[in-house]
Amino acid sequence: MEANCVSKDFFSLGTVNSIKIYNCDDEELIERAITRVYEIDDLMSAYKLDSDISRLNRNSGKGFIDIHPDTFKVLNRAIEFSQVSSGAFDITIRPLVELWGIGRKKNFIPHEDDINRIKKLVNYKSVVLDKIRCQACLDIPGQAVDLGGIAKGFAADEVKRILLESDIENALINLGGNIVTIGNRPDGRTWQIGIQNPLEVTGSFLGILTVTDKTIVTSGCNERFFMKDGIRYHHILDPRTGMPAKTTALSITAIADCSMDADALTTASFILENGFRGDGLDLVRKLDAQVIIINSDGEVLITDGLKRNFKVRSRCYEKE
Repeated sequence: MEANCVSKDFFSLGTVNSIKIYNCDDEELIERAITRVYEIDDLMSAYKLDSDISRLNRNSGKGFIDIHPDTFKVLNRAIEFSQVSSGAFDITIRPLVELWGIGRKKNFIPHEDDINRIKKLVNYKSVVLDKIRCQACLDIPGQAVDLGGIAKGFAADEVKRILLESDIENALINLGGNIVTIGNRPDGRTWQIGIQNPLEVTGSFLGILTVTDKTIVTSGCNERFFMKDGIRYHHILDPRTGMPAKTTALSITAIADCSMDADALTTASFILENGFRGDGLDLVRKLDAQVIIINSDGEVLITDGLKRNFKVRSRCYEKE
C-alpha cells in the first residue's frame, strides 16, 4: 500500500475490481464503497437467482413485481437510453445473447428462423415501470433483461458518490474496465489512462489519455468472437437484426461525466454506424461525451474534444 493511501481489489459484477483512495487512511470508507458494489450486484445480476432481475425475468408475461429503488432507477435510465439511441441499446437483448452463446457455444450460428423467433422477444418498450409502487413487469412471456451493459456504470457512479461525500479529492476507481477518476493524481498531475490496442496482446497500449474528473469505459468485440467461412462473429448483437453488429470497430472508448451513460454509449456506438456518423455522433453529442474508436485496420478515430488529451502511437484520423 502506498503512503497515505488505501486500496483494495475485490471480485463482484462478474469481474475483478479495484478502488484506490489517496490522502486517506480510512479503511472503513473503502469497505463501505465495496459493500455498495456488492449490494448492486445482488440486486441486478442476471445470474443470481434471488436478484431483482432474475425474479423479473422469471415473471415475464405474468404481471408486476416489487423491485428495489436502485433497480428501478437503472431500469428507467436504460429505457431512456434505448429511446435516445433508437433501440440500438436494448436491455431485453438477453434471449438473443443466450441463443448465440458466443464464448460458450463453439462456432455456433443459429438458424435464421430461430433468430427471427427470438428477436420478437427483444423490445425495450415491453418493459413497464410503475413509479408509484416501485414495480416492474415484462409484457412478453419469455422476455428477459440483462443490465450488464449499464449496471457496472451505475456501481462506479455510486462508489464515486460515496467518496465525494467523504470529501475525497484524489481517487481511482476501476470496476472491470469502468474507470472513474476523482480529481487529479496526488502529485497534482492529470491521470494518465492507457487505452488498450485491440490488435495486440493485453497490456499493449495504443495511446495514453489524460483526464481529470472523468469516467472512461471501453467495450470491445475483439476478445469474444469466432471466425467461420471467412466471416467474423462477435458478441455485440444488433437488437434490430439479431445478428452481430456490422462494424469495422474493434473497440470503442467513451469519456464522459457519468459512468452509467458511458457504459451504455459504448454498446450503442457499435451499432449506430460506429458512433461517428449520423445517429451515433448525435448520441455522443447529446451526452456531452467524447469517443475513441479503433478499427480493424488499425485506424484510430477520435472526437475533437480529445485532440489535446489523447496521444496515439498509430495513425490517427480525427473527425467530428
